[in-house]
Amino acid sequence: MSRLRYAVAPVPILAGGMCAEHAEPGVGRRDPDRDATMNPPEGAADMTTAMANGNRQQERTDLSTRRLLEAASELIAEGGYERMTLAEVGKRAGYSRGLVTIRFGSKANLLSAVVDRITTGWSHRNLLPRTEGKDGLEGLLALIAAIRVQFERDPHGLKLLYALMFEALGSNEQLRQHFIEFHRNQRSDIARILRRGIKDGSIRRGTVVNDEATSVVTALRGIAYQWLLDPGGFDPAPALQHLEETTEARLRSVPRSRR
Repeated sequence: MSRLRYAVAPVPILAGGMCAEHAEPGVGRRDPDRDATMNPPEGAADMTTAMANGNRQQERTDLSTRRLLEAASELIAEGGYERMTLAEVGKRAGYSRGLVTIRFGSKANLLSAVVDRITTGWSHRNLLPRTEGKDGLEGLLALIAAIRVQFERDPHGLKLLYALMFEALGSNEQLRQHFIEFHRNQRSDIARILRRGIKDGSIRRGTVVNDEATSVVTALRGIAYQWLLDPGGFDPAPALQHLEETTEARLRSVPRSRR
């Protein structure tokens, strides 16, 4: 799914010229930079004003875009994409429907922006740097631990992510393809870490890499689903801890010595 690009009008820049006057060496020599500060060239004030106005306009654009995306995300998490309307998005964000249309063009484009935002924020690839400098097994365990922290830190984002995943089971083919790639990439990256572990000796030989990668992703999805379904009765922390421990016990090439 291609990222949505927001067009921002360029800020006009007015240039003013400056000529340094050459004086005799020694006392009385003029400093062009000092002269420019004390006597701004013609057009400098206009340039400063234009830049300040442009910056303020960009800040307002960024703020309204963020609020519109947050409003759309809340409405999708609450009632699904099909029930969401552009008018409701504008009202929830404190703007008009007209601004939503101007900014995104259509409901489908707004969905694309929401999906980009949540899957980028929740991508396991943001956590891959934590696996660097570790052997394959420790890298995999570090990835699972980081995902556990992510679960705890952003439950609202997790709820939206799963709402979109279930929307992908419907008729929206673009959304479906996005989440197919999302899961394929996660399985592929975990499989790559597993192969690294087999090569460096931290993961036992004979491990069926693709099956193990699928097992880890499946466990993560199941834990998250149960948490969202029954937040008061299901605690994901011990379940994720158990996933780490059983994954280590199953894959470690040499068992840890008993203390």
